[in-house]
Amino acid sequence: MVDEGTRAGLSQKCTCELLQINERRIQRWRILAKQGCYERKSAQKTGKPYNALTPAENEIVDKMLASRKLADASCRLLSIETMKQTGYYISHVTYWQRMKAKGINGPRGVYAKRREKHNKPDTGIVDGPNQLWSWDITHLRTTTKYKFYYLYALLDTHTRKAVSWFVSDRLDSDCAQTLWDMGIINEKLLDKSNTLPRSLSDRGSQMRSQSTRFFFNTLGVTQYFSRPQTPNDNPQIESLFSTVKNYPDYPGRFSSLAQAQEYFNGFFDWYNNEHYHTSLGMITPADYHAGKAPAIIAQRRQIKKRTLHERYQYHCKNDRIAA
Repeated sequence: MVDEGTRAGLSQKCTCELLQINERRIQRWRILAKQGCYERKSAQKTGKPYNALTPAENEIVDKMLASRKLADASCRLLSIETMKQTGYYISHVTYWQRMKAKGINGPRGVYAKRREKHNKPDTGIVDGPNQLWSWDITHLRTTTKYKFYYLYALLDTHTRKAVSWFVSDRLDSDCAQTLWDMGIINEKLLDKSNTLPRSLSDRGSQMRSQSTRFFFNTLGVTQYFSRPQTPNDNPQIESLFSTVKNYPDYPGRFSSLAQAQEYFNGFFDWYNNEHYHTSLGMITPADYHAGKAPAIIAQRRQIKKRTLHERYQYHCKNDRIAA
């Protein structure tokens, strides 16, 4: 067939592609044929392999898998228990294949209950400030080896304003609750306890501790958690920490807690009041949070319209003079 294709004008490569056979295989066959040692293999007989389980062994496998006593056993343990109880050897691979066919090859018993399925947090529609606050903790390196400071940050997901932050040398739930207390005070929400923002965070121990849950229940704040190892569920706070660590003046390491506090005083003042945020249409988070975005955008449109009109008039005037 390959020779017929090449005689018809196709290349050997194209003919092999049409026949779905590797060209190298054809080349090997041609070499063997020239040497006179090419022999076509006889068709293999179809049937069960010599090491297939007997009907009695199949019954043993089904009985072991159905045993209540061995409900939590792994495929390897089932293989050992089979030898101990029946005197037959059945490999753990056989058990795994049979368990997979029955849909029970995952964690069994108490381990199956620990496997939780997390869905993407459904935070609802967020169309204004102080509706959803995102928060997290990041490590800060120090000049002392194996010692870290921790930056706690609370961010409004709609306006990207950092409503509160502080640096600590401890990593615990009390600091997380202090962060929220500072945010509520800074945004003057003490008298609006019925409309406090919702919480979005990852699944760190400080976020899921009993004291933190009790704190949020007392305030009436709904908690949302991102999925494990899924930073895209909480991208705003991750973007903030990326800006923190890649800021040109970021020192990299801090020699004292006072130095870190002083540095972040200046950083968050710049971030909220001077940093033009791309996702906000090049408006600072503080202006966007205060509701000044429509007026700023309208002013920019007027400047753009006037500039383009004056530019058009300038070029038209010069074209008339040249003519």
